[in-house]
Amino acid sequence: MKRLSPGQRWVIGLGAFALLCLVVGVIGLVVGLTNRYGCLSDTETWPQNRCLGDDSGVVWGSVLGVVGLLHLGLTGLAGALVWTSTPTIAAKQVEPEAWMVRRAHRVFSYGTLRQPLVQESLFGGHVPTEDDALPGWRLDWVTITDPEVVRTSGSDRHPILRRGTPEDRVQGASLLLAHDWQLRAVDDYEVADYQRIKVTLASGDTAWVYVAADA
Repeated sequence: MKRLSPGQRWVIGLGAFALLCLVVGVIGLVVGLTNRYGCLSDTETWPQNRCLGDDSGVVWGSVLGVVGLLHLGLTGLAGALVWTSTPTIAAKQVEPEAWMVRRAHRVFSYGTLRQPLVQESLFGGHVPTEDDALPGWRLDWVTITDPEVVRTSGSDRHPILRRGTPEDRVQGASLLLAHDWQLRAVDDYEVADYQRIKVTLASGDTAWVYVAADA
């Protein structure tokens, strides 16, 4: 999944601020003019006549309106330059801190848990991952019927692990989950076809993995 560059995020923020200034300026100008000329009778005209009152709404509305227009124009020009010179960048690879590695729940993923969109849906962002493998197991496939899981992963056909021979080996990655709630989120995501067990990976690390419930 692509991310906006820092420059693009600045442009969006400045554009939103400029638009806010413009809207507030227009509202202030309308309110100010209403207060200034709203009490005139049918025979009175402006600008020759006006109501007695505070003109600050007209002043500040005009100032904010002009500032908003100028700001919006400059932001548009800057945005055109920034958008072409700093294109969207790939999702950032999260590097685990030492404390995270010590305290993390390690979960071996061989399927959809490695997808950026699934991680964002479950954890609110990407989590550190390390390439690894699981010996003694083989890949199979299962059809998912849970509509929420299908919506999150984008497919109703998910891989599933079943016990294999000592020569079998499944490639994947271990996810480092720093919080208990993240592991619970994965438990909720995996349907009844799966069960979570502890295994030893090819790297020697111990990790949780979701295998077939009848394995």
